[in-house]
Amino acid sequence: MSVGDKKLDDVLEILDPIALPPADYPPAVIVRDTPRDEIMARINSNASKVGIDLTDEHREVINFLFDFYTYCCETKDPGYVSSEVYWKYVNCLDDPECRKDTETKDCPYGQLSSEEAQRAYPLYRVLLKAFKGKGGKKYLYKLFPYGPLFTIHLLAKLPRLRHDVDPHFGTAY
Repeated sequence: MSVGDKKLDDVLEILDPIALPPADYPPAVIVRDTPRDEIMARINSNASKVGIDLTDEHREVINFLFDFYTYCCETKDPGYVSSEVYWKYVNCLDDPECRKDTETKDCPYGQLSSEEAQRAYPLYRVLLKAFKGKGGKKYLYKLFPYGPLFTIHLLAKLPRLRHDVDPHFGTAY
């Protein structure tokens, strides 16, 4: 899989992305059912193989994503009527007057249905909101130049998310 970026091509040659269908192998279920130490050991090992030095900032983003997968992604019942309800909630986060009906102790950014948790963009929006105070998109791409979700899934050997990279549009989540 050549993408035209020498450094990324070298990384992809060492760590081939797992291209299993996310519906059959949902990352949220895999993360929930795998001991965190085991996943982090895999990430540390793969990061050292490709020359990525993981800092505490990297680990903070990784742990946030895995906690979100574990506690805030439904595996069967979506817990709400539609994605519009979720996006209304996310958009209300900046408005103190907006009611936060779906907020819980473990899920301040709402919950995702099992279907939404398999797509990159809804998870990316959650990461942007969670790390807004540190710089949001700029902060995340400083840590993970090839996209936070794509890189974390690559290092953890989790199945790729739907629409995680679109070379024609120039995006990588």
